[in-house]
Amino acid sequence: MNVFITGATGFLGTELVKRLVNEGHNVYLLIRNRKKANSLLEKINFEQQKHVNFYEGELTSEKLGLSSNDLIDLKNNIDIIFHTAAYLSFDDSLRDDIFNVNVEGTRQVLNFAQTIDCKKFIHVSTAYTLGNRTLGKEELYPLDSEFINAYEESKCHAEHLVMSYGNYFDVTIMRPAIIVGDSKTGQANTTFGLYGVLKTIQLLKRRAKKEGYETDVRLLMNKATVSNLVPVDYVIDSLVLGMYYSKTKTIYHITNSQPPTNELVVDVAKDVLEYQSISLASESEIPSFTPLEATINKSLHMFKDYLNRTIQFDDENMRELLRYHSVSTLDMDEGMLYRIISGFENKNLVLK
Repeated sequence: MNVFITGATGFLGTELVKRLVNEGHNVYLLIRNRKKANSLLEKINFEQQKHVNFYEGELTSEKLGLSSNDLIDLKNNIDIIFHTAAYLSFDDSLRDDIFNVNVEGTRQVLNFAQTIDCKKFIHVSTAYTLGNRTLGKEELYPLDSEFINAYEESKCHAEHLVMSYGNYFDVTIMRPAIIVGDSKTGQANTTFGLYGVLKTIQLLKRRAKKEGYETDVRLLMNKATVSNLVPVDYVIDSLVLGMYYSKTKTIYHITNSQPPTNELVVDVAKDVLEYQSISLASESEIPSFTPLEATINKSLHMFKDYLNRTIQFDDENMRELLRYHSVSTLDMDEGMLYRIISGFENKNLVLK
């Protein structure tokens, strides 16, 4: 297949490119500059590089800022578009930028798909367009929902846009939960979500080493709350299945039906990172936080609503897709969690 991808130099996009070229597909990648393109090429072998085509452009520009020659080259030549590009930030002061990329950018990619007569469009969204609900369904949520942040709201608006183009070409929305490292190697090129917590523990360890003693620190995380972690390779497996077999105007949750509790995640992190002076606290303990604890938890504040709320996701559409093609659902056991967190530690050891 000929596959056009936005966000190809990001964590998920890079893994998608690697998988597709390994399977012999031709990929056409929207990039902003050659530096990131060269970095991506370093991650695939010489033979696979022959399947990679770069197009310099801008996501939020009309026709993606591509030249007339580029558009002629791509017209009737692309089988499917994966729109993975997004502005991932929970900082609401950046609301205008977030909406510009996530909503206007999506609009421009959809218009581009129409211009080049693409037949199928897969929009990679997020499982967290549900706002403050605790049950996620494989359906569109109302635009006037109460959202945790501008990022969630923007992605919900983008989903509505995508579905509105369903009369022009096949549209599918795939919603991953919290993407983490590879289930086998633990490798991850991201610092968001789980990795914000791991980085915090790592910084506390360095502080203790410098000062010669460990200080007990409480993190504002409900012990029993679960974190819906999904390994990046499982997400890629699901996206590739969607490329071939997803139904139009359908939403698929790429989620974890047996997600680990915060307590288990932190216990594994303490073990892997070799730092035990961490415990979990509820909101009732905030008044007794030490200045250090207050500072540490302030840095994690953007994740507070995700670390203290259990969400159940309906994933029947995804299960049907997996079941029909004899692919197993995600089974994240403790061993997999150890591999994922060890991948973070090993990466940082290499960088030291």
